[in-house]
Amino acid sequence: MARGIRYAADSGVRVINLSLGGSVESTSLTSAVQYAVDKGVLVVAASGNGFADAAPKWPAASDLTLAVTSTDINNNVGVFAQRGDYIDIAAPGVNILSTALGGYKALNGTSMSAAYISGAAALLFSAQPTITSAQVRDILLRTATDLGTAGRDTTFGVGLVNLPAAFAELFRLFPPSVTPTFISSGHIGDVAVGSTMTAAANVKMQWYRCVSQGAAATEKPADCVEIKNAVALNYQTTVRELRKFLRFSVLLPTGQFFSPTTVVESGVWAKAPSVAPGSRTSFNALIGTASKGTISIASLDKNCTVKPKVVVASTASTGCKLKISVKAAAPFPALGFTMLLPIN
Repeated sequence: MARGIRYAADSGVRVINLSLGGSVESTSLTSAVQYAVDKGVLVVAASGNGFADAAPKWPAASDLTLAVTSTDINNNVGVFAQRGDYIDIAAPGVNILSTALGGYKALNGTSMSAAYISGAAALLFSAQPTITSAQVRDILLRTATDLGTAGRDTTFGVGLVNLPAAFAELFRLFPPSVTPTFISSGHIGDVAVGSTMTAAANVKMQWYRCVSQGAAATEKPADCVEIKNAVALNYQTTVRELRKFLRFSVLLPTGQFFSPTTVVESGVWAKAPSVAPGSRTSFNALIGTASKGTISIASLDKNCTVKPKVVVASTASTGCKLKISVKAAAPFPALGFTMLLPIN
């Protein structure tokens, strides 16, 4: 067992569960636990199932470990559970469905409870990889729900593990930072789809229109204005976003976080990625627009011929340059751009 603890510590684990114990301290086991603790590992141990009057179990009795006792579904101490000043915290340990030879079995014991605490610690380590084992231990102990005699006692330690409270304290100590994102076609009238990038509940969302491009931010950029009533995950762009950039933000208890911008929002765009040699493509198949204005196209070279409402591609070229114009039609102004149309 001592070699296994040392091996686990050398392998970089953050928490070691010891669902075991004995009535006599093993110097080799204590030395191995000390080795793991010195390497930043949180060592969790079952406090023992010898009933109330039994002598402390090792290694749980060592101050190096987090000693765990058992509670049942009614938050009473398990009838088998030991007592003692060495007990740190309680976790469910009665009628726990666990793996067993050939399948699963409902089991009782502080070994079950120790695994709960190890799992809780592992979740905290996973959520905040920079946290230390001492900090995880402290969070679990400070956020436990007091049971029995007020304050720490020899039956429940500090009380029953409270994982939601532990995570609330974790986020207070290490405020989470998120980078929301969104997908936008850049076409006025299309729906932009946001992603909060967080599993937090009750996230407040808000869309912004901005004058210029920018990276993700934790403060509202000066060139951005809030879009009224745009507080859902999705937002359908309007003429107000024409030639502007979108940002999507989420508001958490730890602050507000803004996505980076993506493409500029346009009122006119190319629909066809390319055309075939000698093909005839209608204006409406070639160009998309949110405006009701009339589309006109002019060829800027000899590789395409523009006829009424149709562009004819050359059979002897790989592309042509076109000037696209859309006549002003309220609420849109005149629109236009120059495009290179591949012929292949």
